[in-house]
Amino acid sequence: MIKRNRISTHGWRNLSSISLLALSVCWATGAQAQETKPSEAAAGDGGLAEIVVTAQKRGENLQKVPIAVSAFSGEALATKGIQSVVELTSIAPGLTYTVQATQATPRIRGIGTAVAGTGNESSVATYVDGVYYASATGSILSFNNVEQVAVLKGPQGTLFGRNATGGLIQITTADPKDQFQGNARIGYGNQNTLGGDLYLTGGLGAGVAANLAVHYSNQMDGFGTNKATGLDVNKTRDIGVRTKFKFDLGDDTTVIAAFDYDHTINAGPAYRPVYGEKALFTGYSFTGGFNDADSNTQPRSSVEQYGTSLNVTHAFSGVKLVSITAYRHTLWDVQFDSDGTPANLFYVNVHEPDKQFSQELQLVSTDNGPFKWMLGGYYFHGKATVSPGTVGLPAFGFVQFVRANQSVSSYAGFAQGTYSLSDATSLTVGLRYTDESKTINSDGELDFIAPAFVLPATPYTANSHVSKLTWRVALDHKVTQDVLIYASYNRGFKSGGYNLFALNTPNSFVPEQLDAFEVGLKSELLDRKLRFNTAAFYYDFKNIQLNTYVNSAPAIYNGKSAKLYGLDADITAAPAQGLTLTAGLSLVHARFDDFPIATTVILPTGGLVLGPFISAKGKRLPQTPSMQINLGFEYKHSLPTGSLSFAGDYFHSTRWYEGPENRLSQAPYSLVNASVTWNLDDDEKYSFKVWGRNLTNARHANQLTAQTNDLDMLQPADPRTYGVSFSVKF
Repeated sequence: MIKRNRISTHGWRNLSSISLLALSVCWATGAQAQETKPSEAAAGDGGLAEIVVTAQKRGENLQKVPIAVSAFSGEALATKGIQSVVELTSIAPGLTYTVQATQATPRIRGIGTAVAGTGNESSVATYVDGVYYASATGSILSFNNVEQVAVLKGPQGTLFGRNATGGLIQITTADPKDQFQGNARIGYGNQNTLGGDLYLTGGLGAGVAANLAVHYSNQMDGFGTNKATGLDVNKTRDIGVRTKFKFDLGDDTTVIAAFDYDHTINAGPAYRPVYGEKALFTGYSFTGGFNDADSNTQPRSSVEQYGTSLNVTHAFSGVKLVSITAYRHTLWDVQFDSDGTPANLFYVNVHEPDKQFSQELQLVSTDNGPFKWMLGGYYFHGKATVSPGTVGLPAFGFVQFVRANQSVSSYAGFAQGTYSLSDATSLTVGLRYTDESKTINSDGELDFIAPAFVLPATPYTANSHVSKLTWRVALDHKVTQDVLIYASYNRGFKSGGYNLFALNTPNSFVPEQLDAFEVGLKSELLDRKLRFNTAAFYYDFKNIQLNTYVNSAPAIYNGKSAKLYGLDADITAAPAQGLTLTAGLSLVHARFDDFPIATTVILPTGGLVLGPFISAKGKRLPQTPSMQINLGFEYKHSLPTGSLSFAGDYFHSTRWYEGPENRLSQAPYSLVNASVTWNLDDDEKYSFKVWGRNLTNARHANQLTAQTNDLDMLQPADPRTYGVSFSVKF
């Protein structure tokens, strides 16, 4: 249910007290552990397995990295039924992942981008095998041959650079193996959904190996119906292919060439009006089902993307040189009805091709001395195009056509070093200098319907340039071999840019900046049966990039500032053989400072009108619940032949608001997911799975859009889904 009222913060405060109490208990436990010997536990004896992450661009134990990270293996994701980045919300504390018009809009600890359209990249960066994905449509990815997904929280402005203000989602896919092996899965789910995955890998000759991953999913029946056309909405077909070739050129050099292709077709975004609102022009109120639509324009979206990368690693004495070269192309075609009614009032039809090229060089120390360091350089060139962008406003008698492109060239140099001040204490200092230029070229026209004539827009070209220094300073201390505490100060920034739908004159927005202060604890207790990681943070957020809508087209503007503070925690426990329990908590207090924002008023007679400007002070940041809870379990029970594996997770979110006005909101909701897997043999060669997501069929919005012309819009998240699958390993 979508509501527009506020909620009390008493629950947040109570849970904050509980979290601080838990933190104190863990500190006490860590202090008691100082007298015990370092644990020798391993996954084989019932302890928790070590997790290796590349959060600092080198392989390190998660528990030794002074950064808040939630990491999940590909096997764990498959067991939990997590099939795409959008579903990570249910297991990663502090991450919210909404989709605006099929474009990714993730947030970490309240930092994100409400509209990540062409030319406006997300504040949460997505990396796949070390390659940055700039396109918001191209970063909504399905999982197949994934080896690990890590969510890095807080600005990563030193090692990962531009547009990682809120953090990043780091996806690592499997490298080829010399020995032939593979797996295949075929499945069937509700809404007549057929899908499958295939993974093959093996050697092709001396020092050469390759792999191939294929993913296919076809939801043939929509979750809803467009009442105006009688056609299905909210259904998706996706096919993806990824392949890698690995060349071992002697003991010191490795080359990995990767290629990928993906095409997703969606009967959406199926925007429909919020329940209870009435249209100004027609008096229309939406009465369809939660996942239905009632639009004269049938929604459709097509995202086609492909890319290639070349990773070359060469080891010298004491250092390693890494070169990552990549090219990506994304083509997005979308059409939807922005008024959400059967009347021909507003519609959007956009063709957006994006291209990017990147080159990164890293020089990484590999010796075991007290000083570990990294030097690097990064170049990025991208071109985002609207060709054309059509915003139809038949109700006002005209159609707006925009043809625009925005190019960016970004150069950066970075360095980070960690020095061991003692056996227990280390200091990390990192700097990154970015020099970035953007250029926009735009023209267009207004086509008037009656009387029929064309008013050409004034073509224009504009340029902007920014140079920015970002940094990281962190101090960590090993209380014991299994308990680490750290404190850090980071600065990150997100690029500015231009609104590509603006006619006649350039409309720009400036970069946003985040200063982040964090203290954290990482611990493994009870002979590595319990892992407790937590972090408290304070953010000073400036020049915040916010969104609005002008004639149904998205536009970005800068708000002044905001302050955020909170706490998140990850808990993993292995209390018994075969049983793993997980819990996560995210608490965020995010409030704007004083600057003017627009208001909208719902008229009793129908429709929305602009109200007076008010102060943003005390308003909550968009799409930022004050609390999220993640609970999960995995249990494996042996049978005389084979085994049964049970998995489930629970996710709860408190209310979040659509925009800085805090008028339109998503009410609190909970999700329950579960699966049962029957491994038919001891080697787990054959398995049969029954799974379900959102089992309680909770109704919640994937995205809300507060408009200024007629009706507020809602894009529903997926309802209950369930199905079966059969897998084989070979």
